[in-house]
Amino acid sequence: MIRATDEWVTFERHFQQIIQLSAKTVGQNRLVYSPSWVKAQAALIQFGQQAGLTAMVDHYGNVYLDFPGEDDRVIATGSHMDTVRNGGKFDGLYGVLGGLQAITMLKTRFGAPRHTLRLISFSEEEGSRFNTTFSGSKYYALHQSVGSLSDQNGISFEQARSQAVEQLQAINHVMVKRPALPISFTELHIEQGPRLINAHAAIGLVSGIVGQRRWSVTVHGTSNHAGTTPMNDRHDALQAAVTIIYQLNELAHHLSPNLTFTVGQLTVSPNTSNVIPGTVQFTIDARHADDHLLDRFEQLIGETLNRQTDPHIKYALKRYVQDLPATFDANLLARNQQLAQQLSLTSQVMVSGAGHDSYVMNQVTPTTMLFVPSEGGISHAPTELTYPADLKNGIQLLMASLHAQSY
Repeated sequence: MIRATDEWVTFERHFQQIIQLSAKTVGQNRLVYSPSWVKAQAALIQFGQQAGLTAMVDHYGNVYLDFPGEDDRVIATGSHMDTVRNGGKFDGLYGVLGGLQAITMLKTRFGAPRHTLRLISFSEEEGSRFNTTFSGSKYYALHQSVGSLSDQNGISFEQARSQAVEQLQAINHVMVKRPALPISFTELHIEQGPRLINAHAAIGLVSGIVGQRRWSVTVHGTSNHAGTTPMNDRHDALQAAVTIIYQLNELAHHLSPNLTFTVGQLTVSPNTSNVIPGTVQFTIDARHADDHLLDRFEQLIGETLNRQTDPHIKYALKRYVQDLPATFDANLLARNQQLAQQLSLTSQVMVSGAGHDSYVMNQVTPTTMLFVPSEGGISHAPTELTYPADLKNGIQLLMASLHAQSY
């Protein structure tokens, strides 16, 4: 149990110090390599050094805080420091600071572990500043580098990265290093959905992450005058797009109740009130734990486009994301289930509908995730909320899991 009041006060103080960096904005705004992101990672390094942990920063700005053990095998936990624009307080940050809290409590109570304990604060997961996701964990785990990308202000990824990381690596007693991979990774995170709240469960034991695909659909019709073109002589790209979206939404519901279907972005051209739209582009995001079902849905998208009857309207479909479903380590899952029972925490095994750094880490080491409830199922918004009792439950279980693995 988190029994000492000062331990919880320390977590709260760390948490408030980080979120106050976005006090003058709507929601949390720690876009990767921004000034608030640099300050947050620097503060984390300070927290770790004050707790007696060894700090490392690699060339992508991932922060590693180690509590050395008797051997060089590493048990790791952590999450990401960046946020979406106008994001919530808990997404990512809870797993970072909760992981730090769990490690420092283990250090205080049990001394040196058999295996080294490591906290990782990944530089970027969200893809909110540059058109790339998981760049921090991909750099660490897969040695993948980001290509030539720029943000909406024309600042290149490379320029932003080098300037921000240089500041972190200049902090006293920070080693410039990308350390060896751990033998396990556990990510503590808010659920970002309503399932735990609806089930009245304290903990989500994550068995894997859904597969995800994204497509862009371009509809080419004919622009014309809104007042002089008869209704039966129109080739309206927007009306065609609306019909397709409705049909695909119906197909998704019938294919599987667990298939999520989202059209999140739509661009209309020429986007003028008195002109019939000539070109429309929209995105489709679909997610499910079964990749074969996503294959089937992609086939249905193509069939739906081919069924449209106006020969003057043309369609183009392009898939630009195809992430396979991930299955997490069964042994870690079973152990966490036993530990939750021992701690009298009600739990539910579940698949994550959102992507996480664990998706990347799972490709190189046994991985598991722990969820705590999100009030109202709200996330990626300033109203994101997880209550203190639930935060404590998650840290308590993480601490037990790390102890079982490291001591």
